[in-house]
Amino acid sequence: MPFRADRLREMREQLGYTQRDFAAFCGVSETQLSRYEMNRMLPSLPNIELIAHHLDVSIDYLLGLIDDPHKHFGDRDMTEDELLVLDLYRRESWSGIAQLSVEKLSEMVEALEK
Repeated sequence: MPFRADRLREMREQLGYTQRDFAAFCGVSETQLSRYEMNRMLPSLPNIELIAHHLDVSIDYLLGLIDDPHKHFGDRDMTEDELLVLDLYRRESWSGIAQLSVEKLSEMVEALEK
């Protein structure tokens, strides 16, 4: 499994975390985090999930599958509208989708009335 240690270090530094602070935040030792960042040790899948969550990036980004930290591997096949719906669902669940549907239907009715 590839792991982009450079991306972990870069994102941690961008967020202003020291190795010590970020290691504690993720529940790993500072030594362990240092080994991840120096590519001397691969994090376990649960640790990759924690790291991605705390850095607010996708696992796909940490694995080097994509270059955008906030997208996922299959996202490039989606239209902008599909990405909007997926993002809205992830943030607000079905209530967000329902509200978006009402807004889009209102826009369509207004356009037809003109």
